[in-house]
Formats: sequence, C-alpha cells, structure tokens
Amino acid sequence: SPQRSEYKSRLLHPETATKLATKAQQWNHLSHELLTQRRRLFGPSSPPAGTNGIAADADVDVDASVVAKPSPEILLTLTEKMLSVNPDPSHLWNIRREMLFYVPVGPTSANDDDVAVAGNLDNSNTPPKNSAFEVQTELTLTAHCLMRNPKSYSAWYHRKWALVYYLTHPTDGNVVGGPSSAEEGPDAPKVHLNSMGAILQSELDLCVQFLQLDERNFHCWNYRRFVVAILGSCGSTTSACTAVQHADMAVKSDLDLFNGTWSSWLNYSQGMMGAQLSQSAGSAVGIIPIHPKQDDDMDGTTASCVAKHVTPLSEQELAEIIRNEWDFTTSKIQDNFSNGSAFHYRSKLLPLVLESRLSSTSDDGGGGSSDGNPPSASERCDAIQTLAREEWENILLNAIFTEPDDQTPWWYHRFVVSWAKPSHGLDDEYESLLFEMADSLRDLLEVEKENDMVGNEEKKDESKGAKCKWAYIGLHLVLSTLLESDFMDEEESAEVKEEVGECLAELMKIDLNRRERYQNLAAEMAGNGA
Repeated sequence: SPQRSEYKSRLLHPETATKLATKAQQWNHLSHELLTQRRRLFGPSSPPAGTNGIAADADVDVDASVVAKPSPEILLTLTEKMLSVNPDPSHLWNIRREMLFYVPVGPTSANDDDVAVAGNLDNSNTPPKNSAFEVQTELTLTAHCLMRNPKSYSAWYHRKWALVYYLTHPTDGNVVGGPSSAEEGPDAPKVHLNSMGAILQSELDLCVQFLQLDERNFHCWNYRRFVVAILGSCGSTTSACTAVQHADMAVKSDLDLFNGTWSSWLNYSQGMMGAQLSQSAGSAVGIIPIHPKQDDDMDGTTASCVAKHVTPLSEQELAEIIRNEWDFTTSKIQDNFSNGSAFHYRSKLLPLVLESRLSSTSDDGGGGSSDGNPPSASERCDAIQTLAREEWENILLNAIFTEPDDQTPWWYHRFVVSWAKPSHGLDDEYESLLFEMADSLRDLLEVEKENDMVGNEEKKDESKGAKCKWAYIGLHLVLSTLLESDFMDEEESAEVKEEVGECLAELMKIDLNRRERYQNLAAEMAGNGA
C-alpha cells in the first residue's frame, strides 16, 4: 500500500536510520548492563535454580568473585528505564519482581556470599521481610508503560500482580489509607480490605481513560473484569456474615479468592468468568498464599490468609456491581456498535443481570415468590424473554439498522437468540419475539434494496446494499429456529421453509467463498422436510 511504502522510505532515510541505530545501541547497552549486574548479584556461579533460567553474561571479563555485589535498587532502576521504553519483554518484568523481593541470606557456611530471592527459589508461602515493593510505585510504572503501549500483555499482567500482592499482604507495600505495620492485629486484614476500595475505584477510572483512547482494547476490557472481580472478592463493608457463608469463606485460599474469577463471590451457577491468575503460577505471582492457614500450623510456613476475613457481599451490593458494569457496556456499545469487546462483556453479564432481577423480584414479593423461595421455571422463562426482548429493541435494532454490514451486532444477535431459547421447546413469548425479529429483518433488507437501486446494480459486495449478507444470515437463523415450533400449522411451516430456502439461495450468490456450506444447509433442510 502507499502508506506502507511511505513508512519504509522514512525508515531508510539516513537521518532516521542513524537515530534508530543509536537507540538500538542504547538498548543493547542497558540490557548488557542489567544482565551483568544481575550476574554479579548472584555471585560467580550461574544464577540459582528457579530464577527463570536467565543465564550469566559470558562476555564480561571482570571476575565477579572480587566485585562488590550491586544493590538491587540498581537493577530496579535499570528495569524501570528499559520498560519505560519498551514494556513488552516479559523477562524484564520477571527480573523486576525478582529484585523487589531480593533478600540476602546470612552466612551459613564458609561462603558468606550465599543469597536467595524470596518467593523465587522455592514454593514457600512465607512472605519476604523488608521487601522493596510499593504498590503505588508499580502502578505508576505500569500506567506509564501502558500509555506507551496500551496492548502490552506483560505490563497488564504486572499490574494485576501488583494489586493482588498488595491485597494479600496487609503490612507490605502500604499506601495512604491502608494499615501500617504499627496497626498489625486481628482486625488489620479487614481494615486493609476496606481500604482497597479506593485503589480499585481508581483502577476502574483508569480503564475508562484507556477505553476512551481505544474503546476496543480487549486488554483493558479484560483488566476491567479483573478489577471488578477483586472488588467483589474484597467483600462487604456492611453486611453480616452467616455461619454457612463464613464456613465457605474460611476454607478459601487467597489465590482462590483473588485470582480474577467471579465465581468466588457471585454465588451463581451461570455466567461465571474464569480466573486470570493460575494456581500453578504461585511463585511467579509473588508469594501469594496457596493454602489457608490452619490452627495447627505451628511452624509458620503458611502465610496468613486475608480470604478468611472477607464478608460476602449482600444482594444489594452484588446487584449494584452488576448494574454498573451493565450500564457501562450499554454506553460503550451506543458510542460504537462495532465494539466487539463490549458486546462480549455484555454476553457474560446477561445471565448475571437475569439472576439479579429474579433475586430483586423475590425480595420485593413479586412474581409469586414473596415467601423467599426460588423463582419457578415459568417465572424464570418469562424473565429471560423480557430481557431478550429488551436487548433486541434497545440495543440490536439500532445497531443492525445503523451498521448492517458490521458483523459485531450480528454475533450478539445470534447469542441472544440462542440464550433466550427455552430448553423445553418454543413457547408463545419466544415465538412472538422471533416473528418480530423476522419482520424487522425483512424491513432492513427492503431498505438496503432501495439504497442499492440508487447505486451501481452490478456491484455485488457480499455485505452491501440489497446483498447484505449478515441480514440474510440473521433472517435465516430466526426462521430456522421458528421451524422447531409446534404451534405453526402446515401452511405456516411451509411458508417459513420456503423463505429459508430463499435466504440460502441469496447467500449462495452473495457469499461465494461459503457457497458449499449454504448448499449443505439447503440439502439438510430438504432432507428433514422429506
């Protein structure tokens, strides 16, 4: 393309090439210096096992055994400089985490130069003492790195790690408003959990800023889900904890509760969002306790658990979190109907909104569940159809009529049709919704046909004008689902089947790359009709 050619020509310009070569030399010098200092810190031998396999620099001529060991702060400064330029290399973040918890070990033999790195050399859950970790420093650094590259996997991961480490260590890496070492005591973890609210709210604000720069940055959307998970996992500041809830929470480990999953605090069986930090990454995450502390743990090898101090969220607090995220996705979708990340998040929230509404109806005494019993199957089915209709009328209709050739809202349309489909067979409400969808999609195709007649009739782009591929695919989906109905008579069924065939015939003309797929669908329908 012309733009790519222009870009290449700029790179070949002598002045630009000289500047790039200078930057590369500076980067190589810093990288060489970082690995050299790290080798000297660990002594003349190769780095100990468990330090991510970073080999010593063989090009250094100085005898490391006679060189004074550098301060870990030197390596932290080097990593900060390099990451501010390029936040992508994961080994730089690994070295930084390694240096944050570097603790020299006292002389235990003739060689008094032995060292260890807390949390990286073994699987001990004992938190390091006198670490250099400060949560605000790490958050500031990653924010700067993400402004340079908002899609850096390593920078986003380090930010998650910093939050979780600070959360699970109430007296380490303190910020204003959190418990200090002088406040250690039985209530310190609870105070610490309450103080996390301000940090997590600022993280949500950061997500808003990044999504204003790039509303489809899926890294940021993923991080927002993580922050919401941590916010929910910190528990309630007001509600009382029942004996059953306390027993359930007491057996959870910190990594079970603060790994980014929503299942630990939702108490719903549907719509869970998976963990973002794995159990197998315990040492990489940084001394996050793997098992809850037991009363008989007398040797102190297991770190104190913050999880057992968490009070589960009340129904009102839970509903507020879900409602806020639901409203946020609504605003982002209305800003841009092509926002696939917002639609994806909404598909995960949809079952949770349903459960929240059912719970609210039960608490208010509506729907016949005033006695506190779970909603009946018919009440649940009615709530699903109501929510699906809202999504169709308030979100999808605007999206597909505004951008009919954008596949993003069509994907969500397919999801809603599948999610709202009753498991026991089509009912009147669902069938009515499908007929309304079919009428609207026919109107859309008519509008596109009128627009196409004004332009070039020879143009057969697969997703333009009367040849709107996605509208035909959406209509085919709706009509095919209607064929499963037991309420239509033979004449109605024959008309729907004929229209399904017409959709497939149009798709064969429009979408030549998938012609055989549509032929197979047509043959399958003809076989079922025989």
